[in-house]
Amino acid sequence: MANGKKITYEELSRKSGISMATISRVMNKSSLVSSRTREKVLGVLKECGVDTEPYSIEDNEEKLIIFNVPTLKNIFYSPIISSAKETAERRGYTLLVSEYPIKSENVDKFIRFLKRTKAKAVITTNSMTQDTIEKISSEIASVTCCEAVKESNVPYVTIDDEGASYNAVRYLLSLGRKRIALINGPREFKYARERERGYLEALRENGFPSEARYMAEIGEDMDFESAKAMAIHMLSFDEKPDAFFCISDIIACAVEKAALEKGLRIPEDIAVVGFDDITASYIATPSITTVRQPTVQMGALATEMAIKLIEKDNRFIKSVILGTELIIRQSTAF
Repeated sequence: MANGKKITYEELSRKSGISMATISRVMNKSSLVSSRTREKVLGVLKECGVDTEPYSIEDNEEKLIIFNVPTLKNIFYSPIISSAKETAERRGYTLLVSEYPIKSENVDKFIRFLKRTKAKAVITTNSMTQDTIEKISSEIASVTCCEAVKESNVPYVTIDDEGASYNAVRYLLSLGRKRIALINGPREFKYARERERGYLEALRENGFPSEARYMAEIGEDMDFESAKAMAIHMLSFDEKPDAFFCISDIIACAVEKAALEKGLRIPEDIAVVGFDDITASYIATPSITTVRQPTVQMGALATEMAIKLIEKDNRFIKSVILGTELIIRQSTAF
C-alpha cells in the first residue's frame, strides 16, 4: 500500500464487507466497480491511514455521461437536454452532448468514441435496430430516450406516440374535418411509425379512408422550408385538406405560413394541430393546438436511469411510457 501503511485485502474485506475480488478491482482502478463501492473501499483505506490518491479515478473518467442526438437542428431536443444536464449535475455527473446519427454501419465508430471519452453511460434519442442498441449496451450502460427498442433489454423513457396521435386526429374529426393531412418525420423513427398508426386508426374507426396524397414525410431536422413546400403542394389540390396533423410544431408553423400565403383562414378553412408544445406553438399567430410532451420529465428520468446503471443499482430501473396532453389553441378553436 502507498505511504508505507500496510493493510491486506483480507482486512479490507472484513472492515468494508466487500469481497476481495471487488477490492482488487478498486485497487486496479477497474471501471467495473460502481462509484458507491469504490468510495466505501477508499473510505476504509482512509480510516486506516492509507493514502487513497493512487487508487482514485479522475472525475472526468468516473462521472461523464454522453447524451446523443441524431441532429441538433431539431429544437425539440433542447428542453430534454437541459433537464438531463441539470439532473446529471445535481447528482455529481457531467453531461456531454453528441450529435451523431447512429447506424448499423457506423456503430463501431460510435463505440470507439465512447471509449475515448471514458464515458460511463450513454443516453440516446437515435432510431436504432435491436442489434445496434444491444451492441452499444454490451460496451457501456445505455438508455434510450424518446425512441425505444421495446424488444431489447435496454431501458427507455418514451411517450405513447400512437395514443397521442389517435386522440389528436379524433379531435380534428370531432370538429367536422374530413380531409386530414399528415406531415410526418422519417419512418425509421419509432415516433413517426407510431404516430402514423394512430392517425390511420382514428380515420379508420370513423369511416374515413386514408389517402396517400394526404400523407407526406420530411427529414429528421424538421426543416421549416421543406414542410412549407409540402403544405403548399397539398393546398394546391382541387380537394385540398381541411386540416393538418403535424408531428412537430415547426411543421405546424410551416403549414400555417403556407395556408396564409394561399389566402386561407385558420381555423375556418384549415385547422392545424402540431406536436411537442415548444415555444413556437404559443407565440405563433394563430397560436397552435398541439400535443404537449413531458420533455423535462423525460430528460430527468433518462438521466436517473443512466446513473442507476452506472452505479449498478438495478433494483428500480424500469422502462417508462409517459402520457401526453392535447392543448387547444387558436389554430383549431373558433
